[in-house]
Amino acid sequence: MARRVSILLVFAVASLFLAGTFIYQAPSRPSTFGTDTNIQSATGERILAEKRPLRIAVVETGGSHDEVLAALVNSWGKLPGAELSFFQRLSRYGSHDIMRTFDLSNPIPDHRGMDDFRRADENQPVPDIVIATTCEFDMTKYTENMTVLLENHKTYLFCVIHHADRWGYEKHHLEEALTPWVRANRAEFLALSPHTAEFLLEQSLKKWKVVKEEGHQPLVRHFVPVFPVQLPPNPADDNNLSFGLQGDFGQERRDYKMVFRRLGEFLRPASAKQQQQTPAGPAKREDSEDEEAQTKIETEPRNITLHLVGHGRHPPVPDEVINNVVFDEGLNYIDFYTILSRCFALLPAFATPEYLDRKASSTVPASLIAGTPLVATKAIISAYAYLTEEAVWLQDEAETDFDVIGRVLRMSNEDRKAKTEKVRELRQKIIDENINLARKWTLEAFKKIGVRTYS
Repeated sequence: MARRVSILLVFAVASLFLAGTFIYQAPSRPSTFGTDTNIQSATGERILAEKRPLRIAVVETGGSHDEVLAALVNSWGKLPGAELSFFQRLSRYGSHDIMRTFDLSNPIPDHRGMDDFRRADENQPVPDIVIATTCEFDMTKYTENMTVLLENHKTYLFCVIHHADRWGYEKHHLEEALTPWVRANRAEFLALSPHTAEFLLEQSLKKWKVVKEEGHQPLVRHFVPVFPVQLPPNPADDNNLSFGLQGDFGQERRDYKMVFRRLGEFLRPASAKQQQQTPAGPAKREDSEDEEAQTKIETEPRNITLHLVGHGRHPPVPDEVINNVVFDEGLNYIDFYTILSRCFALLPAFATPEYLDRKASSTVPASLIAGTPLVATKAIISAYAYLTEEAVWLQDEAETDFDVIGRVLRMSNEDRKAKTEKVRELRQKIIDENINLARKWTLEAFKKIGVRTYS
């Protein structure tokens, strides 16, 4: 009898324990929070103290900045536990196909329409981070939802700058839209080059009341919009010498008569000129191997092609160079970067001096993404300070950009390839730096606004 009572007591205690476990266990998270995972970096850093995904909303309402968005995705999407969502006006030219090749913490979803983010939806997960890829438009289009995020949550804003001068214009209402975020210390500005960051800080933002009267100085940094692209290998054709000019085909932007005249000069056989400069008779034995190689380069026929990569009305092309000029337009991004990657040089097409003090050119990062050396003056290297002289074809003060092309054409193929390798080394360095900076800036942001983090 006593034994039976003991068994019943043990069974009753076990039953009560199991019942208590089910009654008092914490309720499971809603499905919108995803799976419980430690959001840690490779070094053991946790981005969030909570065990849940890091939710990042990427918005882009301009409709024409796919490359910038891709660079941001490759950097922030690698944060441990990062879950991205996209709200875009347009997804163009296969940009998402490129982003699907990125090795991110979670696969990227399809992009969603702008209006999906415009509404403050209680059933939609609250983002920890909003990256406003076209911030000058995003903040005015998403005023209602951004106000809800500011007042009711601890969302942090990374505001990407394209034209630094516009942030001093009253008509854009940017000061009104961003001032509450600046006061709350919940936003920072990412310019796309060092010189645009400086213009924003020293010119535009100093006009804002919240800065000049209230003393709230927002953080301004620069972010280089470069990302990896899987390109097909270059064909082993050393005689196919291509160089590129990227941008609008408008004749007000470039003297195309000069462009085609210089191209014609490059195409003319150099043998006659070489014979005039070289005495008749066999070459002397003491001539160096470098001189012999140079003579070979000058006298052998070359297939030189100018790629005009961009859009707009075509300028008239003279008959003597028409077979050596290609207009590349309407390309998807893979084809665009493939063509550039097979050029030995890319010419900048800055329509105005503003690209050296307040606007960020897309040609400069395009040259890095493609791994193609840019023809650059010292003024360009100073403005886009992430460039190095070793990774560009440096244009001297007494030279034109086409003088540089002529000089590079006289080099050996090995020298041209060595320069290309320098560009690709710099590209990888910048991509790695961007990933590290995204993690560093996110940790700093969360600590600043009081989101619990571990370090």
